[in-house]
Amino acid sequence: MELRNLKTFQVAAKHLNFTKAAKELNFTQPTVTSQIQSLENELGKSLFFRIGKQTFLTSSGKIVQDYAEQIFHLIEEMDQALVQSEMNKGGKIIIAASETFCTHYFPYIIREFLNDYPKVNIRLVSCHSNEVIEGMESNLYDIGIISGQLDKGGISNIVLSEYEDLVLIASKELGSEENPETLLANYPFIKYEIDGPFDDSIQTFIKEANISTDNIIEFSSLEAVKSAVINNIGIGLISRNLVKKELQTGILFEIKLNHAPVNIQTSLIIAEEKLSFKKVRRLIEIIKSNWERIHSI
Repeated sequence: MELRNLKTFQVAAKHLNFTKAAKELNFTQPTVTSQIQSLENELGKSLFFRIGKQTFLTSSGKIVQDYAEQIFHLIEEMDQALVQSEMNKGGKIIIAASETFCTHYFPYIIREFLNDYPKVNIRLVSCHSNEVIEGMESNLYDIGIISGQLDKGGISNIVLSEYEDLVLIASKELGSEENPETLLANYPFIKYEIDGPFDDSIQTFIKEANISTDNIIEFSSLEAVKSAVINNIGIGLISRNLVKKELQTGILFEIKLNHAPVNIQTSLIIAEEKLSFKKVRRLIEIIKSNWERIHSI
């Protein structure tokens, strides 16, 4: 059943006059007659009858009129709900990212976003990149930040940074007493427990630096990696941005080796369908425009 024919019937039933119906709908009268005849043929029922110059609804016509009113009332409610959904500044946005990103990037980003959308609830979920990807594929999260890229149908990948500089570190005490070779040979290697591109780069680093794989300690938190290194437990590989202050103040010591630096690309991933929401697009704009600036702080 075509809604346009049902709509024409609804207006004609209201006026009981095809000429008036045609004027309201901005149709010609033959068009109104043709559409109502098409509806009658589809239903197999006559909807109008005439006595002299007056037009009336048949019993079938009255039934169709009742349901047409309900149908178009629901359509109107649907249209209003869609408009309200776009205009509404409330709701919730769930963002999944590593602990480092949640801690060091999003406080600035969320503060700026809430200036535009103060009623939106933001939920930050701290998890590894592989867990972010799984959650995005299951539609658990609205926006995800990952190390590397994701090529998946229905999901947009937006590159935020071409690299995330990683640095090999030791405590001030160990770094001042031992040379790099001795440190690598005699102390545990403390690494971030993660899968995906981040871990691939760490494994490449371990191989090129000839770090013993017999003595590796894994933490599920980059902050825990930093704390363990500061407390002389071993050496660690960590985001330079996370230890800038400690390196500048001498709390931590950078172990410099003669091979290529470890760089990881950072991407924002989002279901393409969710790009239709104005508040989500605005949040992405803020993330993109601030990412490199926050990285350099």
